[in-house]
Amino acid sequence: MEPAQLFYVDGSPFARICRALIIDWELPVETVKLDWPLDTSFFDENPLGQVPVLKTVGETIFPTSQIAEQLWAMTTEAQAPYFDPLADRQLFLTVLAMGDAMVAANQITRTGLRPTAENTYGIDIVERHGMRVERTLDWLEERSGKWLMDDTVSVCDYALACILLWSDSRCPTDWRTRPKLTRIVEELSTGDSFAQTVPSPWKPTE
Repeated sequence: MEPAQLFYVDGSPFARICRALIIDWELPVETVKLDWPLDTSFFDENPLGQVPVLKTVGETIFPTSQIAEQLWAMTTEAQAPYFDPLADRQLFLTVLAMGDAMVAANQITRTGLRPTAENTYGIDIVERHGMRVERTLDWLEERSGKWLMDDTVSVCDYALACILLWSDSRCPTDWRTRPKLTRIVEELSTGDSFAQTVPSPWKPTE
């Protein structure tokens, strides 16, 4: 039987979440690196044309939240006692949505799609994405204990760390002004799974 495969792009923070979990949970999943930009044929795998995508026997699984649940299902309690994907789905999805806002703002800025004519939408969409990020960071800082779900590390913490580390080069934000979030990111980022999934240096001119 062929092993499960996770398809990823080197710089994707969402794929990095899954790759780090695969390493730390010691899962039999092969990671397959794809070139950027993704070929349009990838829409045959995921109609959103995005990574990560997990392929298991008879299944193609996406988006990131669903992959995390599938990876959890592949563990035993002894391997991964600190994350039940159903424990706080709102928290996990909110962190992922913050990442989506960061990526969207970065895409608009880098592709030169800022308004060139009258803005009839009523808001500056990049500024609104920035507000979503800042308010979400404040919300996370206020509710955090030792970790986002209080006393034990969870996949929510992995998601936060991967997204905020990605933001440093792509969509800078002042997340280090929030001491609880900073400690979470710094503690997780010293682990082997983060060391093994550090993306290649990003060159803005590429």
